[in-house]
Amino acid sequence: MHRKRTFWLASVTLAVVTAVFVLEGCGGGGGPLTPPTNGGTPSPTTRFTELLPPAQKDATYVGTQQCLGCHGAGHRQAGAEPVAVAWQKTKHAQVNVGCEQCHGPGSKHVQEPVKDNILTYPNVASSEVCAQCHGTVAAHYEQSGHAGAVEPVVQMAENNPNVYGKNCFRCHSAPFRNQMVDNPVTYGQSRDAIDGAIQAMSADSIAKIARATRESASCVSCHDPHRITGNLSWQGKELQLRHAVLNTDTTDIAPGTPVKQHTTVNQICGSCHNGRGGNPSDTALNTGTARVNFHYSNQYNMLMGITGVEEQPGPITRYTAHATAPGQCTHCHMGNSRHTFTVSYDTGCTPCHTAADAAARTQVTKSQTEQALLALRSRLRTWAQQTFGDPDLWNYTAYIQELGKTPPPQAQVPIEVKRARHNYYFILNDKSLGVHNPAYTRYLLEVANANLDRLGVGAASRAAVSLSPAQRRGILEADLQQQRRAARNAVD
Repeated sequence: MHRKRTFWLASVTLAVVTAVFVLEGCGGGGGPLTPPTNGGTPSPTTRFTELLPPAQKDATYVGTQQCLGCHGAGHRQAGAEPVAVAWQKTKHAQVNVGCEQCHGPGSKHVQEPVKDNILTYPNVASSEVCAQCHGTVAAHYEQSGHAGAVEPVVQMAENNPNVYGKNCFRCHSAPFRNQMVDNPVTYGQSRDAIDGAIQAMSADSIAKIARATRESASCVSCHDPHRITGNLSWQGKELQLRHAVLNTDTTDIAPGTPVKQHTTVNQICGSCHNGRGGNPSDTALNTGTARVNFHYSNQYNMLMGITGVEEQPGPITRYTAHATAPGQCTHCHMGNSRHTFTVSYDTGCTPCHTAADAAARTQVTKSQTEQALLALRSRLRTWAQQTFGDPDLWNYTAYIQELGKTPPPQAQVPIEVKRARHNYYFILNDKSLGVHNPAYTRYLLEVANANLDRLGVGAASRAAVSLSPAQRRGILEADLQQQRRAARNAVD
């Protein structure tokens, strides 16, 4: 599923004493308006030099002042300060990391300012640019899912760029997102302008980016290397983040929202980790029966308690303390700035929980959710067996076809089943098994079961399925894999 790059740690210094020490050791062609203080010649890694275009290979370093002439105060840039002006206020400038440290030697570009002789998009968005200095962070990042490209999506975008490139690449291609979404957002462009620029892209341009895509998200997907943004970490640090780390406004991920809206939501993780327009209305459930109508990355929706079927009367507890904790996603998934984005009970759950308390609560929540999901699945299978003589025919049509079976006419599937299967997959695709939002998870399960109650599916089938934890996880994972195969087959 993921295209992993050869790890370059051998060429990256990992013995980092302090961030300032590392950055000062990078060189980079001078600080703001001054020549380099460390000899003027950066020492790039091998992987970095491999990113340079052929016309730049024999270029020499000229210093940041040469760049300021075109990219400084006299350079127009709609909606934001010119790049070189904004850069002079950053930590990079303070520690003498100049333009050429990231964009490569500039002598050829000074002589002829074209894109073919300077490191620019798509390759400049690679994490290898930042890894020259930030070796420890890069080592963590390489262990994350962000560090690889989702191969089926890349292939889809390359084969059909006008459909899949212009939509999927907004979150599945680090260089595309940085160039076409993140930078324009930082520069203050409107969503309509951003979407218009994407729609105007040629198929050849998107196919070129597809061939260069090695990472789903890179350093510059979250950080703007050129400017101070004012989006502070939950500890109050200025890390030049592109989006806020906490946002409880769910307007941008409301049911049916367009792609230009739900891929620019102002939340550092939620701008990609959301259901992308999912709609739980009966109308949407009746018309979209091939597969789930939300994207498989609905973590932000689950965290905020939105986009599940909620037809039950009564008050809804939308979210718990996890949704309003300082930093939201980053609080738990980036304890001690861990760029693996995996939760460590020792660092990600403090100060609300001790490591032991967090581990125990997580285990109980996941176990209960697994059993409840399998009980719901068992009820759906019971209904399908009673109705069609085949327990697999409760599912979405593409998932049934993936099993080599013929799905029944969806008009014969009552809305109660469609509601229940929507909530089943909504909880399943969140992947936290209730941890992100225990209250909303329980509520969605109650709604699903209440719908099956109306169909007269036996109460006995609501009992927890008697399986080992490994068996439970195996069944649930098989359903996730089945839906992914169906999605890939739909575009092959």
